[in-house]
Amino acid sequence: MGARRNDITGTERAQIAIEAMPKHRPYGTITRLATDHRVSRQTIYNIADAGEHALRKEMEPGQHGPQPKEKAVQVDRNRLERSTVVLTEAGVSQRDVTLCLAEILDTKLSSSWVNAQLAKREAIAEEVNRQMQPKARETLSGDEIYSHGNPNMLVVGNDTLYIYELTRQTSCDGESWGCVLLDVGDTTQFASDAGTGLAAGVREAGVAVHQLDWDHLLRPMWGQSTRLEKQAYAVLEKVEERAHKFDQTKTEKRLEQHLKAWEKLQSAADEKLERCDAFQQIARQVDTQFGMIDLETGELRDADTGVALLRKLGAQLQSWEGRIYQKLSTNLINWAAGLFSYQTVLSQDLAPLIEQWGAPAIQALCRIWQIEADEKRHPLPLLIQQNRQNLWCSSFDQAVDLLELDQLMEAWQALTTILNRSWRGSMLAECVNSLLRPVLAKRKHSDQGCLELFRLLHNLRPFARGKRANHSPADLAGLCVPDDPLILLGFDPKVSI
Repeated sequence: MGARRNDITGTERAQIAIEAMPKHRPYGTITRLATDHRVSRQTIYNIADAGEHALRKEMEPGQHGPQPKEKAVQVDRNRLERSTVVLTEAGVSQRDVTLCLAEILDTKLSSSWVNAQLAKREAIAEEVNRQMQPKARETLSGDEIYSHGNPNMLVVGNDTLYIYELTRQTSCDGESWGCVLLDVGDTTQFASDAGTGLAAGVREAGVAVHQLDWDHLLRPMWGQSTRLEKQAYAVLEKVEERAHKFDQTKTEKRLEQHLKAWEKLQSAADEKLERCDAFQQIARQVDTQFGMIDLETGELRDADTGVALLRKLGAQLQSWEGRIYQKLSTNLINWAAGLFSYQTVLSQDLAPLIEQWGAPAIQALCRIWQIEADEKRHPLPLLIQQNRQNLWCSSFDQAVDLLELDQLMEAWQALTTILNRSWRGSMLAECVNSLLRPVLAKRKHSDQGCLELFRLLHNLRPFARGKRANHSPADLAGLCVPDDPLILLGFDPKVSI
């Protein structure tokens, strides 16, 4: 009988090994198995030995916990060049790239070789960026970042985070910014941090709507509110400490000293508490205007009323002593109109929804959206929470009465898609700049090619988390992106062994 039988399956071989391995197996087992499977007795013994060997190997205790799966890779020129680009994308300097490749891939390279490879890929990236034409129509935001003494101009899409422009300029004046915005093309709205150069560039480019950033106003305002609160509590603690010392004192002279000190501290505490409460009241009024929807009407806030209120609050802060208050006062007065510029574009986008489902239904849904948005921003007092919950329920009942369930869900989806966009700031451009900064900081010299490579890789890399997870900026902008974005830089796919 033949010793090799390919028609015996792995399951059958395993069963043969199970019956043949025991030393105290029934008499005649080997002969029976050889006869049933039409193989020799030696083949049965070989299968039993193979099964015992596999079993011992799998049962051998190993390291505890999850272990990385071993995988062999082929270290060729393509992999080295790809690794050079990826390490540079992660912010590794050219000199450190050589150290990383020597340690990880056991390959020694020179810094000049790394620089030559980067220059080659940067030239390709510049050409690919020029050919990519996004199809999405969205509002834009811009910011500038300095490296090696020169300003870098960045323009980002507020919905997709797609980098429309990233360029090195010799100056950050209005003419330079205007040329950058003209190269980007038409946009309904441009947001910035109220820098003079950016504002001048927007005027030069003729952008109709220039939105200023609320975050640059609210962040220092609430920061100062927190500092005032900490100062007031610090003085109150000193008052309590002095009162405790007063209670422990027995001599008349010492009592007089503690009483004078306590009265002085109490006066200072009252003054700081009064100042803290007054400033928090102003901060709350400013923060209320940040909400896009007026809860009473369900419509967009009246811009003229909001501008007048911000300027009035700014005038109140003019009499306060301190540089921070003078800065906040100036910003409230000068930025007031620009902070509400988004309403022009937003009202245009909401108009089709109002026409399709009616103003009362959209107003009720807008109230619901604003109430939920306020809850996500910061905790509210219990009484306000209860009032908001009642308003939420009444608005929902109103929307249900006006729309059928299917229409209600469709209207809510369309409304939230519009309202959830970034309308009131340049935070997204600054987030991208925070990714660019370590890349520029690690390079002894950066040029336009470095920016082009960063721009392309940012646009092609999918987001790992968040509402844009598993989608790249280019994908969201309507462009076709390969699964391996480095192919666009002229690389071959990775080869594994």
